[in-house]
Amino acid sequence: MASPRHDIETIIRENIRRLDEMYSPYNPYTGEGSPTPRVKVSIVNERKELVELWLPEEMIKEEPLVARIFESDTLEAALQRNGILAPRKEHYMEFWRWFNKLRFIYDFEFWCAATVKIQDKRTKKDIPFRPNKPQRRLLAELEKMRLAGIPIRIIIVKARQWGGSTLIQMYMAWLQLILLTGWHSVIVTDVENQARRIRGMYTKMAENYPVEFGSVKMDPYEGSPKSRIIEQRDCVITIGSMQKPENLRTFDIAMAHLSEVGLWKETMGKKPEDVMQSVIGSISSDPMTLVALESTAKGVGNFFHKRWLDAKNGVSGYFPLFVPWFGIENYQKKLSETYAEFIGKMDSYDWFLWSLGATLEGINWYKEHKRRERLDDWRMQSEFPSTAEEAFQSTGRRCFAPQHVAKSRRNNRPPIFIGEIFADSDRGETCTKNMRFEKTADGCLWVWAMPDNAEIIKNRYLVSVDIGGRWSGADYSVIRVFDRYWRMEGGVDEAVATWKGHMDQDLLAWKMVQIATLYGNAEIVIETNSLRTEKADTDGDHFFTVLDEIAEFYDNLYCREVIDTAGGPVTKKYGFHTNTKSKQLAIDTLSADIRDDSYVEYDSRVCDEEDSYEVKTNGTLGAVDGAHDDMVMATAIGRYVSSTMPVPEIIKTNNTKKTRRKANESTF
Repeated sequence: MASPRHDIETIIRENIRRLDEMYSPYNPYTGEGSPTPRVKVSIVNERKELVELWLPEEMIKEEPLVARIFESDTLEAALQRNGILAPRKEHYMEFWRWFNKLRFIYDFEFWCAATVKIQDKRTKKDIPFRPNKPQRRLLAELEKMRLAGIPIRIIIVKARQWGGSTLIQMYMAWLQLILLTGWHSVIVTDVENQARRIRGMYTKMAENYPVEFGSVKMDPYEGSPKSRIIEQRDCVITIGSMQKPENLRTFDIAMAHLSEVGLWKETMGKKPEDVMQSVIGSISSDPMTLVALESTAKGVGNFFHKRWLDAKNGVSGYFPLFVPWFGIENYQKKLSETYAEFIGKMDSYDWFLWSLGATLEGINWYKEHKRRERLDDWRMQSEFPSTAEEAFQSTGRRCFAPQHVAKSRRNNRPPIFIGEIFADSDRGETCTKNMRFEKTADGCLWVWAMPDNAEIIKNRYLVSVDIGGRWSGADYSVIRVFDRYWRMEGGVDEAVATWKGHMDQDLLAWKMVQIATLYGNAEIVIETNSLRTEKADTDGDHFFTVLDEIAEFYDNLYCREVIDTAGGPVTKKYGFHTNTKSKQLAIDTLSADIRDDSYVEYDSRVCDEEDSYEVKTNGTLGAVDGAHDDMVMATAIGRYVSSTMPVPEIIKTNNTKKTRRKANESTF
C-alpha cells in the first residue's frame, strides 16, 4: 500500500513533470534543450522563414556583432545594416559559413552535430554525434568549469554504457581543434589496447571531418606507434597503460583521460597513485587544462573508490559525477495499470527509487527487468545501480540497507570548524587549562555544533572512542561527540563532532579528555576490543594505556556491569567490551537508528563507511577489504550507550567531582 505520507495526486503530477523533463525537446543544431547557459534569438532568413536559435550566452557576450545581427527582424536587414545594401545568394551563403564557424568556438553541441560522426550501436551506421541526456549532464559540468575559468577536473562512476568516454574524447577534440593549439593530451587505461580503442573515436572523427571546415589529419609523431600529431594544431595525442607506465612519453601534457581506473591494481613496483601522478604531474592548473577519471566501479577500498570519496567529500578538486540507470531514457516501461494501482503496490525500495528521482515508468521497468531476468537484489543493484554506493558495493552482504544510508546522508553537511583543540599542554591536568579551538586546514577535529554550556545539563553529551594505531597505515583513532539535548523534548540525538587521526595512545587519552571537558564534562565510553588484539593494523590493544593515563583525573568514564558466572557479585568494569555478541548489538542499534531516523548524522564519512560495511562469509562483521570501519564502530558504540542512558536533565549546579583510583589491569 502507498504510505499515508504520499499523496497520490501529488505523486502523479510530479511524475508527469519528471517525464516532461526526461523527454524534453533537444536539438543541437538550434541549441534548444541544451544544458549550458543560452539566449534565445530569432530572425527571418533569406527564404522568409523564421529561424529560432538558442545561442550560448558566452557567444552573445563576446561577439557584439552577433548580438547586433539578431536585433534585426530579418537577415536581409541585418546585412544591409552592415554595408551589403542588396544581398544576393552568395552573400547569404557566406554569412552562414561565417556564422557557423564562429558558433563552433562557443557551441560544443553544435560543433558535434555538424562535424562529428560516431557509430550507431543498433544500426552500426555512422551518424552525427548528438549527445544523449547523460552525456549532456556530463557536458554541463565540463562547461561550468570551463566558463568559470578554472581547471577542468572530473571523476565519473559509470553504471551503464551511456557514452561517457565518447563525450570526454570529443570534448578534448573540440578544445584541441577549435579553441587551442599545442594542447597535448594522453589517454591512459589499464591495458594499452583499451586506450587504442578510445583513441579510435578520435580517429573516426578525424577521418570523417567535413572538408568545408578544414581537414584533420593524424600523423605518427616522431616514429612512435603510441603518439599521433595533428600538425595544423600542433596537438599530440598519446596513449599509455597502467600495465606499462614506463612507455608513457613525458611531454607538456595539458589534458589526460584516465579510463577504467577501477581496474588499476597495485603490483610490484607500480601503484595506481604513482602512475596517475606521473601522468598528471606535469599538467598545470590553468583554465581549460583537463583531467578526467572514469570507470565502472570495481568494489570499495581500491584506488578509484578512494579518489571518488575524496571528490565527493570535497577534499580534492574533482567534480564527482554518477549517472543512475533511471537517468537514461531507455530504461522506462509504460504501466499496465493505473497510476493509483501501481503506487498502492510500491514497496520500501520503490519509494527509495522515487525519492532519488526515478519516474513511475522507470520503477516499473526496474521491477519488470529484475523479475524477468530473475535477479536478486545484489545482482540487480550491481548491474543497474541507483546510487554510486550501489555501484561500488562488494559481493558481501551489506549490514546497512542502502536506502537507509541514503536517507541518513540527507543530513550530511560540511563542518563549521576544522582544526584542533590547543591548551597549556597536551597531557596531564594542565591539558584542560586555557583550551581553545584553532582552525587548521588539515585538522583532525571536525565540528558541526560548538559546545553549548549555557545551561548545566546532566547526561547531555556523550563521547565514544575507538582506539586505533599511531602510524599512518594503521586503523584510525576516532572520537565522536553526541548531543542528547533534544531527548528532553522528545527529539533525537545529533552527532556534533568527530576527531579522526593517528596519535600515540597516551596522547589520545588526553585528547578525548579535552573534547569531553569542553562538551559539558561528557561521559566517555572507550572500546576495549578483544576481537582485534592480534591485528597489526591496530598496533595492539591500548585500552589500558589510555585508562591508566586519565582515570585518576577524569571521573566521568563509562562502566559496564559484569556478572560473575560462578555466582560471585556483580562488578563494574571500565569501557565497552567488544566481543562477537556486543559488536552485533552495537551494529544492530546503529542500523535501527539509521532506519528510524533516531539520530542526525552530519559526517558523510560515517555514511561512506556504512556503505562498505558487510557481513563476511564466515558471519563476522567488518569493512570490506581495503576499507576502514573505525568511524562505524565509534558511532555504533555511542549509539548503543546513548540508548541506555537517562534522559538529559537540567540542573542548577555542577556535579561534585570524585577522584577515582588509577586504573590498572585488575580493574577489568
